[in-house]
Amino acid sequence: MKKLATISLFIFGVVVISIMTAGLVFYQNKKDNQVAGSETGVLAQDTVDQLVASGKSLVLSMNEIGKHNKQTDCWMLINGKVYNITSYFGSHPGGNSAMLATCGKDATDAYMTKDPYAKSASGGQSHSSFAKSLLAEYYIGDLNKTIGQQAITKTNNVVAPTTRGGDDEWDD
Repeated sequence: MKKLATISLFIFGVVVISIMTAGLVFYQNKKDNQVAGSETGVLAQDTVDQLVASGKSLVLSMNEIGKHNKQTDCWMLINGKVYNITSYFGSHPGGNSAMLATCGKDATDAYMTKDPYAKSASGGQSHSSFAKSLLAEYYIGDLNKTIGQQAITKTNNVVAPTTRGGDDEWDD
């Protein structure tokens, strides 16, 4: 009987250690992926880079932001600035649903209160300084500004992005 109890305890210990090890490996992989994505701001920069490479431009209007309203393509407006947070899904401590509710919308009140359905910026808790620093990595541009189009300035032949207002369509 003692042998059976000892063997059972040993097997139980091996199973528990295996589960804990697998959980730790999964957690570390997720953490590494989150850090790698936040360091580069890959999707936000890719958005601009693709426009520059194509020679086209895009006006960051509310109409345009509204087109990016799903988990696989999520833009939002916070304090007059447009962010592409698509790559942050799966990493947000509040879960995907908190972010999904604000995709394609003005998320200023939601961001200021940590309430995806907030109707005003009063009440609730604001995001941490770490969260605010992460947000900068997903910045695309300011509301109603044009991104992507390159213009040669007459002074020193410097290439600089154009930042003008305009319509909601792609320009050639």
